[in-house]
Amino acid sequence: MGNPERIISNPDDILTIIKTHQICRIALNNESHPYIVPVNFGYEYMGDRWTIWFHGARTGKKMRLLRKNSAISVELDGDHRLIEAENACDYSYAYTSIIASGEATIVQDRKEMEHGLDVIMRQAAPGRSFSYRDDMIKAVCVVRIDCQTLTCRRHAVT
Repeated sequence: MGNPERIISNPDDILTIIKTHQICRIALNNESHPYIVPVNFGYEYMGDRWTIWFHGARTGKKMRLLRKNSAISVELDGDHRLIEAENACDYSYAYTSIIASGEATIVQDRKEMEHGLDVIMRQAAPGRSFSYRDDMIKAVCVVRIDCQTLTCRRHAVT
């Protein structure tokens, strides 16, 4: 594995990074090629376990693919900055990134759906609380990703 000094393993440092992001990309398994799509998300970290939540319409490509195959990957990145150098080959790029993989579950229980939506909204609008109308709950799928792996990297400007 290249550049082991860029690996971030301290959960507090990972939390600091993940809190600054509003969008992640999920990669789903399509028969002919991966399907990658950006989504709003929320996260939880409890007892060394990472859980990522997102939602979507009950019908559509994301949910159709998840119903066929629950294996999923997640990517988020940010803090981008070009690191200039005198020579072209010495240029670099500063960044933070998180890559996770796991199993996705389309949540069926209303209480768990509301919990997942609360987690997503906490990422988008910290400190606020929300309620969810019946028609909205019936129209949306809430997905919980139980991460089996999560890696974080940072390349900072020196």
